[in-house]
Amino acid sequence: MQGQKKDDTIRRLKTAGGHLKAVERMVDEDKYCADILLQMQAVIASLEKVSNIILENHLETCLRAAMRRGEEEEVITELKTFMKYKTK
Repeated sequence: MQGQKKDDTIRRLKTAGGHLKAVERMVDEDKYCADILLQMQAVIASLEKVSNIILENHLETCLRAAMRRGEEEEVITELKTFMKYKTK
């Protein structure tokens, strides 16, 4: 991963880490459960964005190269794996 995608990924991971620290602090301070859940949703949303960036990069680089090498079956298997976990 290089360039803007790498920078964006790092930035978003730091943001997710900040949200997660906030959740930890809120639990430690016995904050209202609904507020903690909202903060958790921010963590999940941040990680989903990171996941999408990494998947997009993987499709554009690694999987494209694998297709050029004639590894279509491996690519299809890998994509099925992504889809299985992505829908949960």
